[in-house]
Amino acid sequence: MRKSVLLPVTTAIASACFAGAAHASPDFETFDANDAVWGCAGDPGVMLPPDHCINLESQGDTGVIHVFAPDPRWPSEGISTNPASDTRPCPHDPAATDGTWWSPLPGVWVCHHRPS
Repeated sequence: MRKSVLLPVTTAIASACFAGAAHASPDFETFDANDAVWGCAGDPGVMLPPDHCINLESQGDTGVIHVFAPDPRWPSEGISTNPASDTRPCPHDPAATDGTWWSPLPGVWVCHHRPS
C-alpha cells in the first residue's frame, strides 16, 4: 500500500522540481564551449548580439539560435535568410505585432522577441 502512494508523490515532487529547471535559461558556457556545433557572440566570425548562440550545423536557409540570461528573450528562437519567413507565424513572440517573423537586418528574419 505504501508503494502505491509513494510513487505518485515522488513523481509529483520530481515533476515540480524539473519543471522549474526546464524554464531556466540554458547555460551559455556549455554552448560556447561546443565550437563544433554552436557559434556564440564573441567567437571569431560570429556576428551575434551578446548572450546569443547559433547552431552552425543548421541546414538550408533556416536555423536555430539560443538566447541566454541575462537577456530576457531566451531560450530558443528561429533565424532565416529566406524571404518567405517574413510571413511565417511566430506565435511565441508577443512583440511580433502581426504574429509573423520580423527582420532585424536586411535579408535576415527571426522568430525572436524584439528588443524593448
